[in-house]
Amino acid sequence: MGLLIQPKAVPRGAVHIIDPPANLGPNIRITPQARYYALAELTRRAGIPVDFFRKWKVTVSRDKTIFEISNGTSKFITFPHANAKHLKDLAAGKFSYVTVPLAATLNGAEDSSISCCVVPFVVPMGAEVRPLFHLVDQNHLECAVDLPLSILLTLSRWEELHDVPRDLHGRFQSNSSIASSGGFLNRPIIDEYGLAFEQAMELLYPSWKKTERKLRIKVSHDADNIGIPFRWRTAVRHSVRSRTPFNSVRDMSSLLSTSVEPAELRSVRDIVTASLKHGLSSTVYWKAGPPGPMDSGYDPRHKRVRAVVDWLHEIGGECGVQPGYNTYRSPEKLRREIVILRDVLGEHPFGGRQHYLRWCPDTWIDWENCGLAYDSSVGFAEQTGFRAGTCVPYRPWLFPLNRQADLLEIPLIVMDRTLLEYMKLTKDQAIGDVKKLTARCRSVGGVFTILWHNDAFLDPFTATSIWVCWKVYRAPITTIGSLKPYPLSG
Repeated sequence: MGLLIQPKAVPRGAVHIIDPPANLGPNIRITPQARYYALAELTRRAGIPVDFFRKWKVTVSRDKTIFEISNGTSKFITFPHANAKHLKDLAAGKFSYVTVPLAATLNGAEDSSISCCVVPFVVPMGAEVRPLFHLVDQNHLECAVDLPLSILLTLSRWEELHDVPRDLHGRFQSNSSIASSGGFLNRPIIDEYGLAFEQAMELLYPSWKKTERKLRIKVSHDADNIGIPFRWRTAVRHSVRSRTPFNSVRDMSSLLSTSVEPAELRSVRDIVTASLKHGLSSTVYWKAGPPGPMDSGYDPRHKRVRAVVDWLHEIGGECGVQPGYNTYRSPEKLRREIVILRDVLGEHPFGGRQHYLRWCPDTWIDWENCGLAYDSSVGFAEQTGFRAGTCVPYRPWLFPLNRQADLLEIPLIVMDRTLLEYMKLTKDQAIGDVKKLTARCRSVGGVFTILWHNDAFLDPFTATSIWVCWKVYRAPITTIGSLKPYPLSG
């Protein structure tokens, strides 16, 4: 299965620990286990077989981590550690990044060639510029920077634990991230390290065979509004704002006949069917929150909702959860909504996404405690790109528990409102942005995850026309091959 193998657990090899772990603050320990996790994520992205990686002996000391690979002749890979001063600066919120050249340019399609890697949270390099990986001798490979630390902090979203200004919804903003300030939010930097490490393995093992990388797509729809319960305001809006009087008639007819679905609920079937015509299965995330300023308050146990859920299962679609606005940092409210949704969706594993993308690293723990299989909230509302530096699904590191999570993170790359409302792109600009991000995902063999709300074609959220929304949505689904539901289908 290559890069898209589900990371059930960190593949454990022999780990020899010499010195105690460093700290970046309360509950933030850079333990040998954390470093090993980061290196496991690196090797997974490099296509190194798990069984082979398990045989590597790992020695973690105060100033470096060394891999010893015994495969006929012993070979060594060394990763230097950040010094105490740099760790102190990181703990104080003083972040930096470096741009490190590769030994040779990695050619990719559609302007996605890579000649250097951007590495955040590491010490700037001195006068001597060396490739990210370089041979000390024929049996010894060395990394130029503390790459495991960068991988660990980026994937865990450690920077989001710092006290920085939040938006009106309490969300960490893209302009507060090192990726945005450094201009590399549009690059899956962690996945690019995997390509660089694969290139380095060819230096150690000239007969090393590269991993075939295939792009995948996960099409998802947040069912924020479904026209239940009936509201006159919504029915009138279809005619006045969206200029679709037929949808007003549909909503009113749904009051008189149980065979007629409200326009917003019907739009779930319509947008899923549009994807099916291009060989793509969809995931729909349902809500169960009470009514409020940010929640429509529909009951997912309504027989009309159950009918659509059953239809989705019949056609091979996927259903998941979208916990309400007020479940953010409220484990008990989250648990209550998941209990309701599990009654509708069944006891099989499922995941979802936080409403309004109200998410923080502690959300992973809350979701894990609810028994959810995966999250797909890690994407910025106001900016497209790679919030966690990756488009390869992974099990995040939980610093308070010093282990990786029991749930998967499937990073969100593009949302409809991001393109057309927050970024205010034109149709051509939005399609261009989507194509560039798709090419980045393709170059590393990742999953291009897109969120398009079910009602985007009914009630444009800006002056953008319904036609523009449709054209931008069709851009990726007409150019990318089909994907079996990920990650729950082997």
